[in-house]
Amino acid sequence: MTQRFYLESSGKDSNLPRHIHLDELPATVGRHSDCLIQLAVDRLSRMHARFDLDNNVLTVEDLGSTNGTFVNHARVVSPTRLQVGDVLHLADHEFRLMADSLADEMGVSRTGEETVVGMPTLPRDFPLHMPAFFELLENRQVTGYGQPIVTAAGELYGLELLGRSENAMLDEGPGQLFALAAALDTEVRLSQILRNRCFELASAAGLRLPLFFNNHPAECDDMVALMDELHRLRAEYPDLDLVFEVHESAVTDLGAMAEVKQELSGMDIALAYDDFGAGQARLLELVEVPPDYLKFDMGLIRDMTDRDSPRYRLLAELNRMIAGMGVSTLIEGVEDETTAELCQEIGIDYMQGFLFGRPQPLDAYHQSENDSAP
Repeated sequence: MTQRFYLESSGKDSNLPRHIHLDELPATVGRHSDCLIQLAVDRLSRMHARFDLDNNVLTVEDLGSTNGTFVNHARVVSPTRLQVGDVLHLADHEFRLMADSLADEMGVSRTGEETVVGMPTLPRDFPLHMPAFFELLENRQVTGYGQPIVTAAGELYGLELLGRSENAMLDEGPGQLFALAAALDTEVRLSQILRNRCFELASAAGLRLPLFFNNHPAECDDMVALMDELHRLRAEYPDLDLVFEVHESAVTDLGAMAEVKQELSGMDIALAYDDFGAGQARLLELVEVPPDYLKFDMGLIRDMTDRDSPRYRLLAELNRMIAGMGVSTLIEGVEDETTAELCQEIGIDYMQGFLFGRPQPLDAYHQSENDSAP
């Protein structure tokens, strides 16, 4: 018997019909009037997804939507086979796939407004906070924080810019935000929103000390777009003293990195290599395209308790070599006085870590900068 498929809404959104019949296939779903199934709801793209039938096998294909299509909590990246009972999300709008035959077996008619099958509780590993996350992206519900970077003498030198959520439903820190972004393929968009907001708040606070900012690795896949954005931000915030952090693993193409450094220099933005020593230490890149700053990964000082520690000797040798190239060095993750004293003895230029201060809202540094204290 040929099944007649339909989508049953979870009932969470009163703007959605409880049942969306898929009697005519292929069927395109979206906000555009050309869609066979037009749904004028938030976060749905104009042409969001397409349902099709081939030999009685129903499939769904995402049409390059902004907020994604999901089947059983997995993002759709190619035409995906559907089965009756599957849970679908068009952005954060939740449906279950149903068919006449299944409804008949359960003794429930598909007509009327009753619920055919109740929605199951979503697994914990699926982004339960999708609606809040989309709201955060659309309304820029983020703010800027800064963590102190100090000189070897302990005086405030600069800040690392960090983004935080201002959405009450998303309060578990940046890790939660980027986990959601990864599931929804919006890491670049989130990174841009956080960076823009940090620059805006730093400028409003009148900060003139060096501001270290980073990017998501996914942004390095399109350096042209990233540099275009930085040109725009530099024009908007000409007075900020900016330092662009690039993770050392992203420094793979020496020619491209040299072009990036030259372009940054033209914008009066310094270059830092971040997390050096966390993976493969790219010494050739240091020689060919030396940065203005090199940030040692905090793993290099873990369990570094005295001068006889192998980590002490390794860090001292690395710092000697890098400082000899005219590159300023910075160590992250300093949490106690002993480690700070050893790093100072090694000759590291700058330090960062909870010993010197935890991240604070950027406006808290307006007076702190004048006082040269975090």
